[in-house]
Amino acid sequence: MSTRGLGVVGAALAMAALSASVASGNAGRERASGAGLARQLSRHPIRERHGWSRYDEAPTNAVVRPLRVLQVAGNVKNPQALSHPGSGQTTTLTYLGGTQPSLVLDYGRDVGGTATFDIAATTGTTIQTTYSETLANLGNDGASTVGLFHSGNGQRTDSFPAAAPGVVTAPLIQGGERYERVTLTTPGTVTLRSAAINFSPLRETPSVMRGHFLSSDDLLNRIWYAGAYTLNLNQMTPGTTVEPGAVNGLHLILDGAKRDRAVWSGDHVISDLTDYYASDPVWARDSNSLFLEHPASEAGAAVPAEGDMSQPGPLPGACTPNVNLDHYGCVTWSATYSMVVMTALYHYYLYTGDRRFVRQHWQAVVRQMEWDAQHIGSDGLFSVTAHEGADWNVDVHSGELTYVNAVYVQALQSTAKLATALGHRAQAKEWSAAATAVTKAVNRQLWNPKTHVYDASTSQRGAVVQDANVTAILAGIAGRSRARRILKVLQRRLGSKYGPLDVSSPAPSGYTQHVSPYMGSFHVLADLTAGDEAAALSTIRREWGFMIRHDPGGVEWERIQPNGIPAGGPIADSSAHAWSTGPTAALSMYVLGVRPASPGYRHWTVGPQPGDLRWAQGVVQTRRGPIGVRWRRKARKLFVLTVLAPRGTSGKVAVPLLRRGGTIARSGKIVWSHNRPAPGVHAHRVGTTVVFAQHGGRSTYAWVR
Repeated sequence: MSTRGLGVVGAALAMAALSASVASGNAGRERASGAGLARQLSRHPIRERHGWSRYDEAPTNAVVRPLRVLQVAGNVKNPQALSHPGSGQTTTLTYLGGTQPSLVLDYGRDVGGTATFDIAATTGTTIQTTYSETLANLGNDGASTVGLFHSGNGQRTDSFPAAAPGVVTAPLIQGGERYERVTLTTPGTVTLRSAAINFSPLRETPSVMRGHFLSSDDLLNRIWYAGAYTLNLNQMTPGTTVEPGAVNGLHLILDGAKRDRAVWSGDHVISDLTDYYASDPVWARDSNSLFLEHPASEAGAAVPAEGDMSQPGPLPGACTPNVNLDHYGCVTWSATYSMVVMTALYHYYLYTGDRRFVRQHWQAVVRQMEWDAQHIGSDGLFSVTAHEGADWNVDVHSGELTYVNAVYVQALQSTAKLATALGHRAQAKEWSAAATAVTKAVNRQLWNPKTHVYDASTSQRGAVVQDANVTAILAGIAGRSRARRILKVLQRRLGSKYGPLDVSSPAPSGYTQHVSPYMGSFHVLADLTAGDEAAALSTIRREWGFMIRHDPGGVEWERIQPNGIPAGGPIADSSAHAWSTGPTAALSMYVLGVRPASPGYRHWTVGPQPGDLRWAQGVVQTRRGPIGVRWRRKARKLFVLTVLAPRGTSGKVAVPLLRRGGTIARSGKIVWSHNRPAPGVHAHRVGTTVVFAQHGGRSTYAWVR
């Protein structure tokens, strides 16, 4: 998608003209010079920069070799040979008693797949391997919380009988590991030519990556691609053996590379967005189909989904492909994890326009919404029992919670739009009216005028809770002015060195305090929705910047503990968790500004929110073709934006006004001046932007003050 850009000489002339315009004391000449510069800049599309591929974290080869050898113990000869495969050198481990020989291999990044060794010689012994995403947790890094929730090896060890020379490979995958300890556990000697991991998740190298992003901020670039790679580590490809005799047949997005390695509905409200901007929607489609095809009868934690599709009831919250060849085992988790399937389904339809998929699963939508309606009390609020009240944080609550009601409002809004798309006008009207009613009930009963935030619930008052408030903003329960006030309170009350806490101190009863990149992803989206890109970029840099700079590096964790590390212990958190990848989507949605305005991007919007960046560019793939955006700025003096959109589509382009006044030109013609559109131009002012109608193709806009 390269285009001819403004050359060095042209750029120098443009900057000189701008300087002359600003220095001039004649206002009329300044306006004329500004108009001339705007025309000139808008005639030259911004040149695409080609440095983005160096940020891609995906391994260049499907067979990943260790980069270094650490922590050698016992009788090990030439251990560093394993970090130089193909050199002709070998590593020999000998165990004749005493200390078991061992070494730790460092693959340089978090990877996933099956371990393999090329044995040059052996006297007959046993190789045992242990894996971890972080060096600190090596040997104390559990893989699964519950026996059901793993797809691959449910333990963090493998055992290889080294009976004869040749290649030995583990039968099942390990989901996430940067470090591998290799130990001889029975007497004997083994000589190894090489060790490796056969990479099994999706491996999106630059040649196959569908979307990309690049900006003037190196850290934000690294965070965008860390999110894309974290998603890759959780994308289980069709044909993956998940247990002996069982092969996955779908494109699935798992929750965590290491744990739980299941498909969780709540996670998909974030991981699907990352998928739409960095990968292929087929992963979101297949994953969501599991929830929509396995009805449940109740919404308790880990209750098997064995309901009747013709009767009102919830949808499952988690599914795992580890039961047998033809069946995906699904269980419920909570009322909210059943409701969020509706929001995830609407997002899929919005980004793809796949009406057939929605129609195919419409009965599941209807039964879910009928079941939800039974939870509305006489005061208009959705109420959950403790049996249904497990949340995203594995805390359990009951009663009338702001977060639960905000999730319900999102589900009602989503299904009303889906009903409209299928021509079900009565249902659309009913669900839209219900969303309005619940919104009013939340504002009437859960807003706290003293704290200037929504309370956690009608029974827990006074604490500042992140999920309740950011979800209320995203659901539209809080108007724009109230949303901004809420976000200021959250900055003050939830701030920490690692990012916003999920609940203020002291944590109220039933709430676990930590920094959640999952809820933090919604927090960033709420900041950007409210127009506070400075706060959003600050949170991304602090919270996600911390994660990608610390072991294992380049991936985004399930959570950050109060001491600044991922959780260890027998059920250690995944250090590559798909629900934590929100900044990847947020940077494309808001810093680039690309969002669908109608299903499948037939109509789209491009509205960059530049924050403190000097320039940004990227590509978002759609079913109709790629949308490319490139913009650059010079302080508060000029902003140039090139938009490339598929033919046969149309959209709205919102050009930021970095200060009052100024002139905007498009493709060499003045389209906005003196605070009004030029004759025959369709444009209008919205806040601090000017919005223009644009058809598919390429246009360049230049605002000059």
